[in-house]
Amino acid sequence: MMNELIDTLHTEQYALVVLHEGHVSTFTGRGVRTLYNILDESPELLHGAKVAIKAAGQTAARAMAEGGVAEVWADIVSERACDVLQGAGIKVAYDKRVDHATFLKLWERMGEIEVS
Repeated sequence: MMNELIDTLHTEQYALVVLHEGHVSTFTGRGVRTLYNILDESPELLHGAKVAIKAAGQTAARAMAEGGVAEVWADIVSERACDVLQGAGIKVAYDKRVDHATFLKLWERMGEIEVS
């Protein structure tokens, strides 16, 4: 099933795809902000869910751990995020794992953060 989530993430250009109790939810925009919105508005969506995400940094990983996500696929994941996810007992797989500084540069290029 995770392969279907990954395909949806890529073919539909979503930032986040969540499978919870057989139902797939898709999200555009900024992944980490979306995760926090989900935690605030409908936290049950993440509990036991499988998640495919474009980019996962430490903050996104903490949100997924707090939400009780079971499994994560990330196109790009920071080393710190991997540590958080694995430390929370979450199964994690990825296309590319990078150090924190590299992740921040990639995140900036994706338009997620602004450097002042």
